[in-house]
Amino acid sequence: MINYQTKIMYKSMKKILFLVFTATILLSSCGEDEVPVQERIFGTVTIENTNTWKTWADSGEVQITLFPEFSLDPLAGWGEIPDNTFGPGVLGGTFAVGAPYNSQNPVVLTFEEGKTSYDYEIEVEPGTYSALAIGLRHNFIQDPSLKTATLGVNWNKPNEVSHGVVIKVNVGGGNIIKVFDYPAPAEITIGEGEEKEINFKADFDFVNSWYQ
Repeated sequence: MINYQTKIMYKSMKKILFLVFTATILLSSCGEDEVPVQERIFGTVTIENTNTWKTWADSGEVQITLFPEFSLDPLAGWGEIPDNTFGPGVLGGTFAVGAPYNSQNPVVLTFEEGKTSYDYEIEVEPGTYSALAIGLRHNFIQDPSLKTATLGVNWNKPNEVSHGVVIKVNVGGGNIIKVFDYPAPAEITIGEGEEKEINFKADFDFVNSWYQ
């Protein structure tokens, strides 16, 4: 026969178990409602010589693009290519060898009088990326190697401009010169749930050298 004290203890235990069960349900519900963080790269690109942009505004689209991890097999991303990679006597350099990660949805900038700083945001997946760049993609040039003039890249020096390319030409007699020689883009690694701010600079005057 259960005495009075035993009944009190039994009721107390039931209350405690009920409270623990309720708290567990609430915590589980909160966890289910949490929205996972979308990985992204964001920041501001500062453009020098935007007066030049004004005169080229109808020539093409200014895009901010992100390139996948560099690879020569298969070709992907942006990096240093050794001489003879694309055939005997074909000079290498530093440039993009594949399409951007966000080629189907690039960040497109629109010229605004007097504006020099533009914000951008790119949703990404966790991983390694070889280059973050801004370029003018020319409407009337079909050669894919010349179509985009790289106005600037991220190279971990946000207050200095690099166009990120090394282009070499053979001028004859065994003489090879670099017509463009700029520091390479900085590699970017994004972890799961990470958001990374990257600010960098560009110079629109580069179009006058690239398309001359």
